[in-house]
Amino acid sequence: MWQCPLCQSPLVCGDTWRCNNNHSFDVSRRGYVNLLPVHKKSSKDPGDNKAMLDARQTFHQYRVYQPLMDKMADVITKSDVISASGAVVLYDAGCGEGTYLHVISSALEAAEKSVVASGSDISKSAVDLAARQHRDAQFVVASSFDLPVQDSQIDLMLQVFAPGSDDEFARVLKPQGLLLHVTPGPAHLMALKKAAYKTPREHELPADERPGFTLLSRQRIHWQARLENDSQRKALLQMTPFAWRLDESTQASLCRSLTEVEADFYVSLWQAKQK
Repeated sequence: MWQCPLCQSPLVCGDTWRCNNNHSFDVSRRGYVNLLPVHKKSSKDPGDNKAMLDARQTFHQYRVYQPLMDKMADVITKSDVISASGAVVLYDAGCGEGTYLHVISSALEAAEKSVVASGSDISKSAVDLAARQHRDAQFVVASSFDLPVQDSQIDLMLQVFAPGSDDEFARVLKPQGLLLHVTPGPAHLMALKKAAYKTPREHELPADERPGFTLLSRQRIHWQARLENDSQRKALLQMTPFAWRLDESTQASLCRSLTEVEADFYVSLWQAKQK
């Protein structure tokens, strides 16, 4: 399913991944492969840094966003397309530390589906962490705007709080394949926004149209998420960009006082149009 990021030829996967033009890519000791060419990097170390990723992993270990994870799993396992399929090729574009890929893969396996799971992120630190934590999936370092995946390979793609290319998603999905897109709702983490900005703005509503896709369903999930200890509060702050705007005193104050936050998400299920 993989293709060379330099010439788009199919990759033969072994101890080294190689195309017929003899471009080769080593498999790291963690098991992931770096398929992000140097000339396509926007910076020396693009994507989320290790501190943000470690914080995100800690936060997700507390399952604060469990209602969101349950909703995502419910939408997918009740989909007619997935229900009719015995095997699912699953891909997470912008996978971060791999939490949501693991959630959906586990839900599909619980529904007695055979799953081939993989994911990519532009952050090498993210992919390294994902590969360490989730050894049953294949991870690569890559941009979601230039996926190293052959055409029409994926049954189900995840896009969770991550940028990406509609054209690329439509290209790599099989005809009538599914894209599960999770975006923040208007009130998401508003308490943190109010601390970070003088005039905080609500998140924009998700679009009703995407080129190459048909919207099958959209559900909003909105609740007050409890933050029961300092570790949860600190992890939440550190995994968001808001931490960059808050001085140490403000962060310390929030860690003492923030006992709950608004969690607000849209879960949208899209289907790729016939090619």
